[in-house]
Amino acid sequence: MHRRHFLHTLGALGTASALAGTATPALAAGPARGATEVDDSALAGASGGALSAWRGATPAFTLPALDGKPHALSEWRGRVVILNFWATWCPPCREEIPAMGAVARQYRERGLALVAISYKEPLATVKPFVDKLPIDGTVLLDTDGAVYKRFGAIGLPATYLIDRAGNARFWRMGELEWSDVGLHGHIEALLTQKGNASA
Repeated sequence: MHRRHFLHTLGALGTASALAGTATPALAAGPARGATEVDDSALAGASGGALSAWRGATPAFTLPALDGKPHALSEWRGRVVILNFWATWCPPCREEIPAMGAVARQYRERGLALVAISYKEPLATVKPFVDKLPIDGTVLLDTDGAVYKRFGAIGLPATYLIDRAGNARFWRMGELEWSDVGLHGHIEALLTQKGNASA
């Protein structure tokens, strides 16, 4: 049975610590529609309901890593990306880090990358946390939450699957069951596709 944790909403962003132990069902909402959509008919039936199709343009961004070096999403063009928004104070985020890392390792040689974006926390908070609980991917800092907001997220954790052409294709608001066959089906399908899908 899938755990469907949803940690906070836009109206409660300032009370994150008070909600640290709260788990409610993930919202069945979606991002605002944009001018660009991709056809996911080839992946129909690949998910057991763990992920929803993304509709709309994929926000471009550049954020600093823990070493201060800026990284743009476009740097991962040609790879499938797990893009995960998380925070150190978020219990479901912490719970899924080991399993998420295991999936990243499982498919790394086939072209999967993990990009974990820390939500509204400074380097002084994130670095010691990652030293104790390593994240098997690239950790970026969204210190003002602007990128998180552009992805239409309203809770943590929030996860997006991005194809080799740089298009967000699927997303989930709330904790994922990283052994879910539907999730693995989506990853497998995106890894199989060529990186020439149009945005």
